[in-house]
Amino acid sequence: MEKQINKFVLAAQRPPVIEVREWVKRHGNSKKPLLNLSQAAPMSPPPEGLLKFLSEQTLLTENHLYGDVLGDIILREKIVSLWNDDYGSSISINNVAITSGCNQAFCAAITTIASAGDSILVPVPWYFNHEMWLTIQGITIIPIPCDANMYPDIDIAKKLLDKKTKAIVMVTPNNPTGVEYPSNLIEDFSALARDNNIKLIIDETYKNFGNEQSNIIYKGQWNDHLIQLYSFSKVYRLTGHRVGLMVASESFIKQTEKFLDTTTICPNRLAQKAAYFGLINLNEFIKKEKLKIKKLKNTFKKELQDSINWSLLGIGGYFAYLGYNSTLDSISVAKKLLAEQNILTIPGDMFFPNEKNIFIKERRSIRIAFANSTDEEFIELFKRLNKFNLLK
Repeated sequence: MEKQINKFVLAAQRPPVIEVREWVKRHGNSKKPLLNLSQAAPMSPPPEGLLKFLSEQTLLTENHLYGDVLGDIILREKIVSLWNDDYGSSISINNVAITSGCNQAFCAAITTIASAGDSILVPVPWYFNHEMWLTIQGITIIPIPCDANMYPDIDIAKKLLDKKTKAIVMVTPNNPTGVEYPSNLIEDFSALARDNNIKLIIDETYKNFGNEQSNIIYKGQWNDHLIQLYSFSKVYRLTGHRVGLMVASESFIKQTEKFLDTTTICPNRLAQKAAYFGLINLNEFIKKEKLKIKKLKNTFKKELQDSINWSLLGIGGYFAYLGYNSTLDSISVAKKLLAEQNILTIPGDMFFPNEKNIFIKERRSIRIAFANSTDEEFIELFKRLNKFNLLK
């Protein structure tokens, strides 16, 4: 039966969030409430004003019809205005495409850039959906190791470039580590991409939850090498609506339009209206959400201080990334955490290449999606972590 399936699809890992959810049925401990720290998706509905607006928009015929392949003009124009203010850029509407979520923006960018046999440089640990799409496309993934700060090592990246390399991918604030890359690092990678005539793809899905917003990526001649991706899903609690965007050169957007037209034809119309509403009306809401997550991050770090076997490798945005002292592989640790303490996380192995004999130390890690938690849950989390025996 598997002979009838694309070999590249077979080579891709199973979606990790789906995989670990199924562990709950087999390994969960019903004696304790489940602490589900596996997925970075808002669990609350959109703000009340946005809900009311969406209910009104459902009555309009236009929102149930096809729209422009690249997205509604009014939304793209608003993005241009705000981006030029925030980034000091000079983009136009022809530089912007609205997509069905940031994942589709990534898939569209990669498909426009590369084909089977080409290679893309991606820092490890990486966002698993990025790895999955590259694998499904038959594209070789070249991992860039990170340093102790969880920053991708640019000196190693320079040595990994070859004639088949089409792009470098960066996610900041990062998924899974939470780390926000400093501006000078992004500038260095931007220059590396420019000087080697390849693309730099920057996924800023979690930029609204970072300490700073990078204002440097549109400096100079950015058109030929920079592609920015973004999502409205997390910031406005619109994950089920699927709405994101891509900013790139006009010529690149024209080619990407082919991919978008043959997949979703147009982005979800209601989702686009929600994004437009949010850009105009929800700045104060964003500030409150950012402050809430900052407080959660501080509580998490405070509770972690007394932990012996766990170390903080990175934190920010939606995620905390923990290392541990044990020879057990991360999948075994994650299943053991679930069975003994009813804590659901995603193991580090799911953010690294399939080959088990590389990045051995780095794999001994787990991702904690903390943005939907509470201070009380963190206190309970570390009570359980401190009781957990990593040695057997």
